[in-house]
Parts: sequence; C-alpha cells; structure tokens
Amino acid sequence: MEQKNNFRVIIGGSGLAGLALANMLQLYGIDFVLLEAKPEIIPKEGTGSTLLPHATRILDQLGLYDKVLALSFPIDTHGYPILCLDIQGLLQTLYDNIQDKRNIITEKEIQHIRVSKGGLIVRTADGSSYNGDVIVGTDGSESTIKDEMLRIGNEVSPGRFSDEQNRSSEPCEGVELGIRTSVLGDHGTLIVDCGPEGRLHWHSFIRLGSLTGKIKGSYLSEKARKEALRIIGHDKITPDISFQKVLDRTILSTATSSKDYVSGTDFHQRIITIGEVAHKMLPITGFGEGACIEFGAILANALRDIQISSRGRKPTLVQIEHSLAAAKIDCLEKLKQLKEHVPGHEQSYGFTTSLYRFAPLQVPQAVIDDSMIYSLSHSIQLAEGLHDAKPASRPRLVPYKDELLRAPKASGIQKWYWIAIYVFIAGICYHGMWVQPGWFGLWEHLSTILETGEFPYSSGFPLKRVYTGNKTIDNIFIYLAAVFMSGLKDWNPSFRFLNLYFEGSLVQHLAVWTTEAYRRGNQYTLLAIVPVWFALSQFAGTGIYMPLYYAVYTFVSAPESYWWPLYREVPLKYAQSLLWAVLVGFGLPTVALFVRWEDPFTLQNVNAIWQLSPVYVPLLCTTLAYLDPHPKTRPSQWSQEQLGIMPDIRHLKRLYLITGIIGLIFHVSCFVKVVLDPILTLSSVFLPDFAPGQRSLGEAVKYMFLIDIWAMDVATYIWTCQAVWDLKRVGRTDANVLKAAALIAAGNVILGPGATLCAVWYWREDQLARLNFK
Repeated sequence: MEQKNNFRVIIGGSGLAGLALANMLQLYGIDFVLLEAKPEIIPKEGTGSTLLPHATRILDQLGLYDKVLALSFPIDTHGYPILCLDIQGLLQTLYDNIQDKRNIITEKEIQHIRVSKGGLIVRTADGSSYNGDVIVGTDGSESTIKDEMLRIGNEVSPGRFSDEQNRSSEPCEGVELGIRTSVLGDHGTLIVDCGPEGRLHWHSFIRLGSLTGKIKGSYLSEKARKEALRIIGHDKITPDISFQKVLDRTILSTATSSKDYVSGTDFHQRIITIGEVAHKMLPITGFGEGACIEFGAILANALRDIQISSRGRKPTLVQIEHSLAAAKIDCLEKLKQLKEHVPGHEQSYGFTTSLYRFAPLQVPQAVIDDSMIYSLSHSIQLAEGLHDAKPASRPRLVPYKDELLRAPKASGIQKWYWIAIYVFIAGICYHGMWVQPGWFGLWEHLSTILETGEFPYSSGFPLKRVYTGNKTIDNIFIYLAAVFMSGLKDWNPSFRFLNLYFEGSLVQHLAVWTTEAYRRGNQYTLLAIVPVWFALSQFAGTGIYMPLYYAVYTFVSAPESYWWPLYREVPLKYAQSLLWAVLVGFGLPTVALFVRWEDPFTLQNVNAIWQLSPVYVPLLCTTLAYLDPHPKTRPSQWSQEQLGIMPDIRHLKRLYLITGIIGLIFHVSCFVKVVLDPILTLSSVFLPDFAPGQRSLGEAVKYMFLIDIWAMDVATYIWTCQAVWDLKRVGRTDANVLKAAALIAAGNVILGPGATLCAVWYWREDQLARLNFK
C-alpha cells in the first residue's frame, strides 16, 4: 500500500457502498474517514444478498474473495460464482478488512457541509467537524449529503436543481412510502436459496394487482404480508416439501416495494454520491449490490487519478471536479445500461408476462435455466474493476472487457447492411436461376422431357417415372432428374465437370453449416433447423437460401453475448460425430453420384438418393450422438482444467482440418484437370455466358447452376469476411479486416472456397475459445 498524501476523502454512510469504497481507498493508500449516523456499523438484522461476478471480481481484487465465498452459497457459472449470502456477513467482512478502525466512526450524523476552494468542512449532530477534500455520499435513499449537495448547488447557481430531482421515488397506490425491497411478479413464484449450514434465503415475487380483492388494507402491513404468504404457502418447492414448511422456520421476512431509478444529480464540486443515493436497482436481480461495488471502483479509480496528478500536493478544485465529472459520466452510463436490462431479468424471475408464465409449463427446464444464466450474465462483459489491482487468474466462460483487446461493441446499423447484402444476393440468384433460364428456352426443354420421357441427347436414355409410388414425391424426383442428367452424363462435358466441382465443394460448407446448427449460441434459433435449410437449398437453389441463412445468422449473432466462450460450445457428443456424419452422409452419396453408371434407372436412383444427402448429415450426426454412451457435461459444469482445454475444440478442429484438406486437394486437382484437358477451359466451365438467345438443354441448365454457384460462393466469401469483422468488434482479434478480406479472396482462388471457409472457421474457433487476450 502506498503512503498517504495531502488528500483526504470523507465517506458518509457505512452500508455496502461505503464500506466497499473504504476498502478500495485503503488499497490505493488514500486517506479517508467514514462517518456513520447509527451506533453500529453492522445491522443486527438483514436479509439475503446476491453478488454477481461484476462485484465478486472486485472483492477478489481487494483480497476478500475467499472470505466472502466461505459465507455464501455459490452458483458457479463462469470464473466467479454468483454468491447468495447474508448482508451482515458481507458487511462484517468489509469492516474487518479495514486496518485502522479509527477511520470508521459511529454516531456521527452529518448535518451540514461547507465547501470552499481549499476543501470542505463536515459538521455532525454532536458538534464535531471533519476536514477533507472530497465527500462521498453513501447514506441511502434519504440522503442528507445529497440534500446538502442540492442546497449548495442552488446557492451557487439558483435553480440548478429542481424540487422534482430531490425525490427518491414516486408513490405507488397501496404501498407505504420509505419501504425498500421489491415484491414483483405473479403471486406464487418462489426462489429458495440454501446457504451455509442449511440456512435458507427465500424470495416470493408478488404482483400487487394479483392480490386485489384478496387482501384488505395496505398491501405491506403486517397482517397483509401474513395473508399473502398464507395464500402461496401451499405451493410446492420440491415434490415433498411445501413452501409453508419454509415459512414455519423463517426467522425474518419483510414485504416492501421500490422503484428502479437513475439519478442525474449525484455530483457537484467536491460532493458526489453513489449507492442508493444515486441509483436503485431491483434487489432480486443482484444488480443493486453489484452497482454499489462497481461504482465504488469507478470512483476509487477517479480518486486515485486525483492523488497521482496532485503529486503529493493538495489537489485543486479543478482537478477534483475534472476527475469526479468523468467518474459521474461513467457511472451514469453504466447505470442506464443496467436499468435497461433489469425489466428482462424481472420477467425471467417473476414471470411477469404471459410468455414467462407459459414457459414453466411448456418449456424444458434446461431452456429456462439457460435463460436465467443469460439474464444474470448479460452485462458481465462490461463490468468495471480496480485499475491498479489484478485479481487471481480464474478460468471463465464470460470475459471481462479489460481482458479483451478492446471493449465489445454492438453491431448497430451495420448489421442491417450485412443483411441487405445477403438478401440482395438471394434476389439476384433467384432471378438468374428461375427467370433468365426461360429466356434461353430451358422450360421448353424440360417440358418436352417430362412429356416424352426422353432426353434430347439420346433416345436410348429414358426418364424414370416411379420412385416411391407417391405422386407428389415422384414428381419432384422426376423434375430433378430432368434437370441434373445433363450434368451427370457426358452430353455436355463442361457442364458435367462444373456439376462435379459444385457438388464436391459442398462438403466443407455442409461441415460448417451443420456445426453452427449444434453450437450452443444458435440453439432455439432458425440456424438450428439445418435440415430445412438444406432441403430448400437442394430443391430451389443453394445460392438463394444460404444467403438468407447468413442473413439470419447476422441477426442472431448481433449481441456481444453471442461471442462469449460460454455459447461457443458444440456439445461433445455432436462434435465427435460431425466428421463421420459429413463424410458418410454427404461424401459417399456424392462419390456414388459421379460413378459412370451405364444403366439409366440406376443413375437416376442414385441421383434421387443424393438429392437428400445434405439432410442426411444432421440426422446422422444426431443419431450417432444419441448412440454415444459416454456422459457429457455442459460448459457451466466444466472443471477448471476443462475450461482451459474445452473438450469439443479438438474434434471441431479435426473436422475443419480434414474437410479443408479434402477441399484443397479437390480444388487443385479440378483446376489442373481443366488446364490440361484439351476440350475444357476455365471460362467455359466457370464463367456464365450472358448472351441472349436459345440454348441447348445442357447450356441452359449450366447457366442456372453457374448463377447458383457464384451466388453461394460470393455470399460465403462475404460471410467469412464478416466473421473477421465480428471478432474485431467484440474485441477478440486485432486483424485488419480489409487485409483479411484480400487474403480470404486469394484463398478462394488458390485453395478453393471450401478449404478457405474451413481455414477461417478453424481460426475463428480458436478466437471464440480464448479466455484472456492480455
């Protein structure tokens, strides 16, 4: 700890915010005195408290993590657990950590503050006075320090603060004023936490309107509280235990109400307020306690800056105002973010909407659990900390912004640019595949084949009419045979080679698309239903539907939380099965498709089987995963060792590596074949001819396929560039996006589109899995 200098901070109030700030100032070596109006620092009675990782990490920086952990019931999620504990135990730990208890003075009710250019003087009710340079109000919603700040501000600049700004909250019908805790949600929604030594902390979230007509008088009277608890006492918290059994053993319970708010009047000259003076976050969320500690850290960092800039001399008012103003801006922005997030969390825990009331009855428990964890974790990434104190290294699945290369940013309006590009490509592809071929006479060619049952190139190659006996299904396969046969026979060599290249290069794309279907961050989204995407692509055009898939992906991946290692995971049972599913489900039918079958019906049967082969991949993967007997764990259950390894990574890398090598060999061999072949040329195989006029069946269908291929490859190229852009915006890479785009473009030509996609996804997987970038 550094030596104290000619700079002193007065803290008014010994609650969580005050004691936490005192510990931070002690760590930074800043002189302080804490004045508490009550005779005791630790209240004799209190309720349960919840600490999210936002706050727990700061306690670790203060060296108090292990002590607080011993007092709590941890819900381990990512690095730091969510802690449920008694507020008295937390305050006692903070108080015990103060080395010089003479800096904590009780029975000192602040009554008056006088500010001058050289400092400030605080007078208490017993006539004592204390000198300092800054005073921090942590004395709760009925803050004397805030009142004094408003008085001084209006004296200096009349009318600066209005009377409206001096109110802590608006009254609510049926709720007594000055009461602090929250009762929200449908009546009967319960949370029971079991702490050390079997001690329980319970919450019942009751929406006041749900008690209308059932309870007389004030909702928060002692009689009304008991009647409300009697109503929900029959609810089961386990199959064998009712909530009444918990009520019978309850030591202390309260029924109170509060309103979330953010104050904009928490700074003036040498006076600043934090804690419930400046904000009120719904207590059940855990954000209230976290905000007290986080904003204490922001303020402590600002006071540390004042200490450093003054270089041992007494800081000037200008220095103090500059640092406190910056701290206030940071706190206010953070509070607004939390306030926006609280309603969603209230809905998750209180079931305050029809959707959330429906969920417990119809949605699997795992989905609800994930929703709860996400709700608690959503703002962890932006958590604050002490600048000059490094916490212990703890593996985690949700990073903090100071562990990333830069603070993550939302995709904003750029998201819609990407989506517009993909939709545009899909529209162009649709026009090229289903409108323009009619100008070349394709529909007439197909109509003739379907009517006569003969292909124009050979009267000895009949069209197969029956596949399953179901007329609708058979008509689909008959149409696909009429389209594909020109690319499977030698009637048009350039088209046959193009068809071979197109179908063979889908292996890598299917590997990546199927992987994304099983990724945890894509669960319960449209990206997970790849059989539908694959079926639509096969029967209507990959270049139409996969750009739309990329558009959906852009929307799903927009939140920063999508990029957490927590949601990167592909369950191990699927990761292990993916390679075999791709090679067997799609690879084998594709190889069979290009065997030179002499019998026309055999070739058309193989073609019919191949048409569904992309759908086989996810179905086969799921089947193989189901048959795997080994138990699997979810990311939140991984051990510290597993967090560092992430067991699915090596299987995914193997998938990208093997399919990528296959794609590279296939791409190079195809190009060598074209260059050396006396008939084929690169332009005749890979470039569409836009000249108008009637064409043969093979040339017309080849044009359709070329538009499909180019649309898919261009969209996929943009998608891989977007992957680099996304990783950079969320602070997971420093790569230059333009240089990466040029490198990816070169890779598409030299290595092939499929191999390049696998290479980018191999790198992307590493970036997603990294837990610390510094």
